[in-house]
Amino acid sequence: MDNVPSADADQRKQGTLVVSRAPDGGRDQFRRYKVFVDDTQVGLIGRGQTLRFDLPAGPHRLQLRIAWCSSPTLTAMVEPGEATSFRCAPGGEPSEALSAVTVGAADYIALQQTDEPMEAARAPRNATTRFRLATALGFLGGCLVLIGAWIRHWAG
Repeated sequence: MDNVPSADADQRKQGTLVVSRAPDGGRDQFRRYKVFVDDTQVGLIGRGQTLRFDLPAGPHRLQLRIAWCSSPTLTAMVEPGEATSFRCAPGGEPSEALSAVTVGAADYIALQQTDEPMEAARAPRNATTRFRLATALGFLGGCLVLIGAWIRHWAG
């Protein structure tokens, strides 16, 4: 019998790196962060998403980036057969946006290790919330039509 490593033996030497992004936060809500493991881009993570990466056991460098801004580089110790979890979110307060993209560019994204992956399930909107949202959007649409008609009337 050959001494060929089995698939089970390879899996025991691997662990899982889990990266979750917070579903809230106004900044970067429509943009995705680039996920880097050991200086190699391994994925993109959007708001409320969770990504899982099977990696060899041992230390790995984890960093998230967007444009010229990033998170601090953290060391993820991946244990064989276990999951190591991290959570990311926009860093700082919205009022600090100018300093966040200049002097604070290396801390633009908050990244921290957590005990468990974040579950980012959204609660469905109830009938009252849907009605209020539809009413507000209808009102806004009507206002835009009236403003357009007023501009057309006065512009000739």
